[in-house]
Amino acid sequence: MPKAPTIEKLLQNGSAEWNKLRKSGQAPTGQTGATFTQLFSANADLSGLELVGSEWERCDLSKMNFRDTDLTNAYFHGGRLQDCDFRGANLEGCVFEKLKLLRCDFTGAKGLEDLEMDDVDMDRVTGLDGEEAPPPPPPPVQGITAFTREQREKMLGQTHAGGAMDGAASPHPDELPPFRPQDPPGSLFFRALKRVGAPPLWVLDVPGLRPLLPQRLPPGSSLETLYREAVKTRLENKKPAADPGAVERAQKALRMGGKEANVAAVYLREVGVLPLFRFAAAKQLKAELRTEVEVDDLTGSVDPRTTGALLELRLTHEVVEHLHEVRRRLAAAQLYTSLLEAGFNPENNWDEALESADASLELANAATGEDRQALLEGFQVFAALPEEARLRRLAYLAESVSNLELLSRLPEGMEPQWLSGPEVRECHEREMTYVQSLKAQDIPAKVPALGKAELGVPEGEVPEESDDDLFVHVRCDVCGKEKLIVQSPEA
Repeated sequence: MPKAPTIEKLLQNGSAEWNKLRKSGQAPTGQTGATFTQLFSANADLSGLELVGSEWERCDLSKMNFRDTDLTNAYFHGGRLQDCDFRGANLEGCVFEKLKLLRCDFTGAKGLEDLEMDDVDMDRVTGLDGEEAPPPPPPPVQGITAFTREQREKMLGQTHAGGAMDGAASPHPDELPPFRPQDPPGSLFFRALKRVGAPPLWVLDVPGLRPLLPQRLPPGSSLETLYREAVKTRLENKKPAADPGAVERAQKALRMGGKEANVAAVYLREVGVLPLFRFAAAKQLKAELRTEVEVDDLTGSVDPRTTGALLELRLTHEVVEHLHEVRRRLAAAQLYTSLLEAGFNPENNWDEALESADASLELANAATGEDRQALLEGFQVFAALPEEARLRRLAYLAESVSNLELLSRLPEGMEPQWLSGPEVRECHEREMTYVQSLKAQDIPAKVPALGKAELGVPEGEVPEESDDDLFVHVRCDVCGKEKLIVQSPEA
């Protein structure tokens, strides 16, 4: 018969399998002399076991249940014990040496008079001196899961090797990256960008994240190149200069509603030039956003230049509704990035890391709700991407969420649903400025003269059979000409 796996082996593979055996009654209670080396473990149920003479060398243990466990002559050396429950445990002859005890409970433990402690850092520990228990502790600032140091070092080997090639100092084995899902996307992005080395050019597409800047940009005259140069100049605390030829091309791209409309709008924003056309590019920009959102990918990217253009042109109609989906993708990308940063991937016990922190559970719920299979499948796709591609997705989603949130705060009616073509809404080679949207009953009080001139309605009277119509008031900034464009719900 094959030899049953030892407790050491089971805990190395994660506490879930061990807890399952305990629950079914298949795990032996006698574990005298067990030896654990450099073990990361969380939520394992070791209550009532006989761990006499067991050795725990440089282990990080979180939320472990040692209730009524026999730890006679056990030896804990190095590492950390966090939120562990030792109530009723037998600690006679037990030794704690050069470790940290954080929020552990020893209430009712036996053999405390024979417990040896040497160089132990204790923080909010209860039960050792008979003191009363403090208020419930806050959630731990980082999750620690059942994952051996060797596993994590293997997972992080390529990253560390890359850092050594760039002349960066390799982290000490005791300073492995913690799991920090509570950090904002900007912090995750900044730390990961430092590992990439030379910042890629696309970081200039996310100026809101204040990225590390590329040293040089390739020469070119495309609107994309000029936009990135302007962003780099601004982030270097200089004022970008507007190129007259580029400004003319950008205004033309907006008027034509072509594929460069998104870059054109954000370029004009960076150089401080007002766009002469708002609505001409609306169809193209919204189609680009819709195409990206409809992709069946939990962390699918959304171009922040498109959402930035929609924000700059104040195009809210049929746009803000996509904010929820982009937020969902950002939550998934943020969770996956924090897991990979700490050395967890879909092939190991990442789900225990997920359970170890409230922040990671919140991100998981925002991404897929209760569907853990969808969360795993999304993680597998994300982890298979090159590191720079993963980083770009995180950054693009974070910037796009910021743009869409600002767009959602704009007042209603910033963009009416236009029914008329450019020949109606343009004057002096530019779009007329949108002033307000009016109902029929508003016309006698707000624009009586314009109502008479445009609609032939006597001043003081309401247009007939127009209760459901919307009247869009526009004005030319050059000549001052005003119009009322009628929108009907049946159209």
